[in-house]
Amino acid sequence: MSLEHEFFLVPNTVAYPELMKRNEQNVDIIDSIDIPDDLIQYIADSLNWIPCKNPAISMTKEDTGINYYGVTLFDQTSAATLKSIITAWHSLFMNFPERLELTGEFVYSSNKKVLGGRERLVFFRNEVLELLKRLLSMIERLEEESLYLYHLGI
Repeated sequence: MSLEHEFFLVPNTVAYPELMKRNEQNVDIIDSIDIPDDLIQYIADSLNWIPCKNPAISMTKEDTGINYYGVTLFDQTSAATLKSIITAWHSLFMNFPERLELTGEFVYSSNKKVLGGRERLVFFRNEVLELLKRLLSMIERLEEESLYLYHLGI
């Protein structure tokens, strides 16, 4: 089972504690998407430029990047940068072959005499493009409406 990052588009009236109880209550979720952790890790450096908030700490303190293990709140102030970065990745991935083989994290060998190597990540271009297109659709609504985009890390 692969780790995933969840993204939820909700009205800006949905507070962080309500979202965390979404299985117990009828929270108004407009749209949601799960993005594989390997893909998030691959594009993570560029995600560090996005203005955001960490609602687990403060709804007013500005920050940047995603909270990899926790919750990140994107609002209208985040939308332009977030859209620009995801659009750039979408454009880049359009030029890849059907089967994407990307370089992942360094992994150690179980054999202590062998150093290890880089993990090979395999994606299918059309699946990645569809995920990014769906995320872009959510970001466009974030730009235009009074909404929040919550990211729930692994």
